[in-house]
Amino acid sequence: MIPAMSQLTASINDLLAVEGVDTDACRDLTEKLHSHSFNILVVGQFNRGKTTLINALIGEALLPMGVIPLTSVVTVLSFGETPIIKVCFQNGRCIETTPENLGEYVTEKGNPGNAKEVLEVEVSYPSPWLMEGVRLVDTPGIGSVYRHNTDVAYRYLSKADAVIFLLSADQPVSQAECDFLQDVQEFAGKIFFLLNKADHLSESELRDAVSFAQTTITEAMGREPFILPTSARLALEGKLASSQELLDKSLLPLFFTALNNFLMKDKGVVLINSVARNLQRLISLARLSIELEQRSLASPLTELEDKIRIFEEKKREVAVAQDEYGVILAAEVKKLQQWVEEELSVFKEKLKQTISAAVENDFRENREMSSRTLNAHLERYVATEIREKFDDWRSVEDEKLGKSFDRLCSRFASRINETVDEMTRFSADLFDIPFTAVQAELLRRETLEFYYKFWSEPGSMMLFSSSLLLALPKFIGDRLLLKKMQEYAVDCVEVQSGRLRYDFAQRLEKSAKVFNQEMTARLETTAKGIESALSKGMKRYQGDEQAAEKRLTAISLRSSVLNKVSEELALILGDQSDATA
Repeated sequence: MIPAMSQLTASINDLLAVEGVDTDACRDLTEKLHSHSFNILVVGQFNRGKTTLINALIGEALLPMGVIPLTSVVTVLSFGETPIIKVCFQNGRCIETTPENLGEYVTEKGNPGNAKEVLEVEVSYPSPWLMEGVRLVDTPGIGSVYRHNTDVAYRYLSKADAVIFLLSADQPVSQAECDFLQDVQEFAGKIFFLLNKADHLSESELRDAVSFAQTTITEAMGREPFILPTSARLALEGKLASSQELLDKSLLPLFFTALNNFLMKDKGVVLINSVARNLQRLISLARLSIELEQRSLASPLTELEDKIRIFEEKKREVAVAQDEYGVILAAEVKKLQQWVEEELSVFKEKLKQTISAAVENDFRENREMSSRTLNAHLERYVATEIREKFDDWRSVEDEKLGKSFDRLCSRFASRINETVDEMTRFSADLFDIPFTAVQAELLRRETLEFYYKFWSEPGSMMLFSSSLLLALPKFIGDRLLLKKMQEYAVDCVEVQSGRLRYDFAQRLEKSAKVFNQEMTARLETTAKGIESALSKGMKRYQGDEQAAEKRLTAISLRSSVLNKVSEELALILGDQSDATA
């Protein structure tokens, strides 16, 4: 674990034991710290050695390797205490399998054209390299004879925090790679170029290959890339044989150094700073709670009662504002739903117009088939074409919706933080306590999760009509079959649109509800903390002087812990500032 993350975890544990600290917020920050992942996509043309490289990175020949286009679906590797391989299908069903059977789902030979409708494969593996939240994503190779492979690779680009773009030392950079690189640049903030199969060339040949690749990619990107030659094969052999000599020959350790620097400085620092600032905010509020308790213990009874009454009035004002926020949030979510429906409607009508022509073209190209074979072929063609079109559209739209929802939540989270600060400043002013709120970006849970079931089963009338058509002479039945299949395609588009519309609406409403509950809990926790601090002073007037003395001792201990953690956070933030300087 990155040292700063370890220190933050220890600081959070210290704060959890301190009375008056928001324990739910601490646990949320712990979850955020440990669940944060870096999605690193491994991309490139087929037969560049992507899967071999991933096996070398994790130190185990886990994923199927070969010389023909292999990967037909995406495989996501993350850390797990025990190896688990889970195959998730497009209908939402998931099963576990073994490494020996993995090829039946992720390779073109075992799953041609993704006929088994695998959505993705999730692999948990106890590789130390994955322990820091790294998620390796093995994508199908672009530019192969299998068009669906290229489509899948494109759809996953939006999920990338960084990309490993694999080239081959024994083959020149292709036009397909240059074209793909243009799209990669739009999504990935960091691209690592590896020139694989470096062991196939002599030193002089390798220098020429690196120089040629740099020139070609510079022209494609508009800036000079940093390219590291490597040998995934030698690296994997070195890992399996525990041979440092082979590992050094592979040149992969140079890439490890570059990637680790990126994770620790360029990527990890953002998370570390956000968590540290949120902890400083919690400490600031806890210190105010201590000050309020001390002042309440020292205040005359009538004065304390007046101040408690005034704060109760303020709390009621905040409750009204809270209800108003909920109404406004619901209205904004409704606007997002309408926007998605409008986008979906435009896409649906356009697809209806193009799918009929596509079905007719496919029909003419395959009309020599028997009527029964042609009917089955067209059904598969319609399902495949529509699924791919909807998956492509959904992938882009999902990204746009997620960003729009995040912006909406950030806006409302800022309002809630302002209300929390207003309430705390109000209570501080009641007792003339100096207070400055610590500003920190709200780290919230991710709640937008997508799922919809693809429908491609022809209805009963369609099946009945097809049976009748197959009984007719071919020259008559085929013309009617084309018409029925075009109608089926349009129906399929309509049904898919309805499923998507329902899913988008449901998850937006669910996510907004969860977010609103989190914000409400934040306000309520703050109010209860202030009330608790104020009520402590009443104990002295209820004849419990001994309890009041114990409170003063406990306050001293709480303050010392808060001071200790505050100093630790200051050091962490200072180190991160130095790291990015």
